[in-house]
Amino acid sequence: MPRAPRSVKQQMDVFSAELRERGCTWAEVAAEFQRRWRLNSRQGFREAHRLTQAKVCHLWNEYWPNEPLTTRKLGSWEAWPGPTGNEPPIAGLNRLARIYQCRTADLVDGEDHRDADEHNVLATRFQGRPLVAAGAAGSLGPEDIRGVLSALPDLVTGPVPVGRSRDEEYDALVRALAQWAANMKRRDVLALIRAAASAAAASPLLARLDEDEFDRLALVSTEPSRVDTATVGHIDAVLHHCMRQEDALGPQSVLGTVLAQQHLVRSLIPSAPNDEVRERLLTLLANICRFTAWVLFNLNDFNGANYYYDQAKVAAHAANDDAMNSFVLANWSQLATWQGDPRQGVEHALGALAWGQRARSRLLVSYACDVGARAYSAVLSRSPRTDRRKDHARCMTSLDQARRELVHAGEGDVASHLLYFYGDGQYLSTKTKCLLNMGDAQTAVEVAARSLAKIDPAFVRNMAFSRLDLARGHLQLRAIDEACEHIGEAARLTCKNTSPRLARSVVEVRETLNPWARTRQVAALDEKLHAFQLIA
Repeated sequence: MPRAPRSVKQQMDVFSAELRERGCTWAEVAAEFQRRWRLNSRQGFREAHRLTQAKVCHLWNEYWPNEPLTTRKLGSWEAWPGPTGNEPPIAGLNRLARIYQCRTADLVDGEDHRDADEHNVLATRFQGRPLVAAGAAGSLGPEDIRGVLSALPDLVTGPVPVGRSRDEEYDALVRALAQWAANMKRRDVLALIRAAASAAAASPLLARLDEDEFDRLALVSTEPSRVDTATVGHIDAVLHHCMRQEDALGPQSVLGTVLAQQHLVRSLIPSAPNDEVRERLLTLLANICRFTAWVLFNLNDFNGANYYYDQAKVAAHAANDDAMNSFVLANWSQLATWQGDPRQGVEHALGALAWGQRARSRLLVSYACDVGARAYSAVLSRSPRTDRRKDHARCMTSLDQARRELVHAGEGDVASHLLYFYGDGQYLSTKTKCLLNMGDAQTAVEVAARSLAKIDPAFVRNMAFSRLDLARGHLQLRAIDEACEHIGEAARLTCKNTSPRLARSVVEVRETLNPWARTRQVAALDEKLHAFQLIA
């Protein structure tokens, strides 16, 4: 067992690392350091980065060797406005902001008179309240969410209609948060909306629990041996909402929540009262680890994603869950192909196919063939001429099988709850990617247009990637106007789903337009990308 940190330095080291791992910005980490250790803003940012004064001076002097900074001067700036301090100049604060990766204004503990502004009502609701609570970085409670919604009379502030599904409640809350964010200054609301969204997934669920269910959850938290199948179901429902939230808003909004869920479920497994509950907990843990990997994948943390897919596979095997084994390997195949190792992608896809057949799930078999087709099409670009025909045939065979199995998959399929996102639109999106990799741009453009028409708009990232594929197709056909239009639309969607993987993909597809960089169409596109903060 690792030892608990004893010194203040060790506590700060651990605390900073944990908050950064949960996806907190440096501004959020520094705010927590200021609150917990009673530091001013300049001290808070330096300690958040775990830098000594000497190290800050060293970094400064590397950037600006002609205007060196000494530890004595830095110390006096940090001591201000105390009696031993000196007021730092704006130029000095600008340079510290570059080192600390923050705004210059973040380094000044000035007076705040925003309460006098009648348009600042929403912002002052959260004045002085830390965004990062101990043990739950980036989370706000249900009351905070209700407080936001109560200030929006035109949104979902009334009573929930009888019979409304949990997905309808969730979608209404997402729309409310999105409209609220649109009416606020973007720079002031980004950190808050990410934190609020983490609570949004669980809030509709917890608001509907009756007193007995609240009692059950409270008892589980104090006495894990009381866990039962109903409690497992509640945790699983929260996970479902996190998945829908990530589809709409991006990975940053859920990372803290799923890491907390993972910790909770791991702590419950040793105290499971019987084999049935233990296997359900293991299946739930496998799905949480799989989803954690998916979140990290969309954060461009591929090493972390590989680690959690491996953890998910171990838990799925321990649970004897064939369907979960198939799902994990299919997701893992996507990661391997994306990383540039399509042969590993093929291997994972074949494993997913075998476990899907064992689970007797046509939906899982279809999805395994889908990701397998992506991998085979990616192998094509690396194959010798003698093997290209064979890989082409394998890709088309996988696509055909995926389509057949999808058509015959019934609503009662054992994996329908896992593959809630998979349907005709996603299949056609995969077919588009394969056709592009095989050089059939004209057919790819036609299929991509059908894909866009069938993808549920709630899957924002999927819509954006289909737009990018459509742009790639038009680019291969030298239709520059159409390519720019679809890249611009994909860029707009990055403001809704803030996935770094998506943002990077938009920039990469734009780079393929470099030969036409001086044209009017591409110049206009660059202005859009700059407005969306995707390029400098």
